[in-house]
Amino acid sequence: MRFSTAAILPLAALASAAVLPRSQLGSWAVSVSKSAFANGFQSETATAVYTSDSYPAGITSSCSYEYDPTVTEGDKGTTTCTEGFTYSYDGTTVSLSQVVQKPSPNTTVFGSAPLTLTSNASGRTFTGQTTVDVSSASA
Repeated sequence: MRFSTAAILPLAALASAAVLPRSQLGSWAVSVSKSAFANGFQSETATAVYTSDSYPAGITSSCSYEYDPTVTEGDKGTTTCTEGFTYSYDGTTVSLSQVVQKPSPNTTVFGSAPLTLTSNASGRTFTGQTTVDVSSASA
């Protein structure tokens, strides 16, 4: 059986396109963990590793939220994030932004993706992982 060059070239183009990254601006590998306990304590942690052509080794960032119902003064809930990194999770979608310095200084990259958390055996902790492609950037 013989194939013509005209028939093989489109297939070769499809195969090589599949190897390219989905976003030329980079992506995050993100994991989220949420816990809630009967006494009212709650915690949520997001850890994300941003990689791109400019950051092949990756930049690891995180946010953590803790709610302590026993606090009598001030805020019962506190959030701490790596500088320049923000995260939100609405129960179905995780959204991220991060300030990066390459290829242009002070560029903020943004992205979001669906995320489903699954329960552990005790039903108190829920975890999930996904990849979030950068969808836009601003300098």
